[in-house]
Amino acid sequence: MKKTLFSLITILSLCVLSIKAQTTKISFETSEGYSVGSLSGQQGWTVWGGLPVANPQVVNANATDGVNSFTMGSNGEVNQSCGIEKNISSLVTGNDVEISFDYKFDNINGSDYQMAVYNDNVDYYYTAALGVSYIDGTLSYRNATSFVNGPVLTPNKWYNFKIRIKKSNSTLEYFVDGTSIYSGALGTYKNVHTIDFVYDDYGTGFKVDNILVTNLSNLSTGEIAEKGNLVVSPNPVTEKLNIETEGKIISVSIYDFKGSLVKTISGANKTVDVSDLSVGNYLVKVKTDKAEFTKKVIKK
Repeated sequence: MKKTLFSLITILSLCVLSIKAQTTKISFETSEGYSVGSLSGQQGWTVWGGLPVANPQVVNANATDGVNSFTMGSNGEVNQSCGIEKNISSLVTGNDVEISFDYKFDNINGSDYQMAVYNDNVDYYYTAALGVSYIDGTLSYRNATSFVNGPVLTPNKWYNFKIRIKKSNSTLEYFVDGTSIYSGALGTYKNVHTIDFVYDDYGTGFKVDNILVTNLSNLSTGEIAEKGNLVVSPNPVTEKLNIETEGKIISVSIYDFKGSLVKTISGANKTVDVSDLSVGNYLVKVKTDKAEFTKKVIKK
């Protein structure tokens, strides 16, 4: 069932990882593998709902981080719910995750806007969502069951939105510019699978930059990794990838730049054959009996 704006049922990128490998940043920079032009098709971003591929653009302007940003134009052709989405499930390594991004909508009396996190990409059930009303800029947020009105926002002004989803205690929290506007129960659907930037193309668009995906439950893992508890070599790699870690390896998973799982190995083998992989950039996730780690690897 495809999603409908404000209904109840509605990557891996070449990313910049934080030093502790717990936060993935998407800021549409050249260093992340993005190029100026249509965002559709870049790093796993996909348009839906009849949205013209020329509407979402990576532009060398309007940036809050770096020099590029994502700008959604509007030509008033669709006049129904549409948008651009990305599978980020490969970036989520634990039960608790925080998604933040900078967002600016152009004006009121035009399009409705929505920023959604979906449980999957089959039925597109909400895990969490924010919306901005075309009437007066009222920000709404989805609690466990429905949308509730929050503060009124000003058009053409940057805001930082943060969504904290904790499966460990089934809680959900929303922040605007660092201030919590809601804290309560997480609904029926709890996975973080797809992020989606939605509008209905009524003549006004929006801008997005500095998307951060942070795995809250594994913050201590980064401190261990920083001390050299996990080493992958050689990098770049041609045939055999060696994994050195103090813990017992439970599994190794490799994801391509689109966020698709291309290889998984179970057991304590510390050498992984990657000779069958195409040349490119990959994320390698190593799960041990002590922690989980993510490393970027180049296959040559």
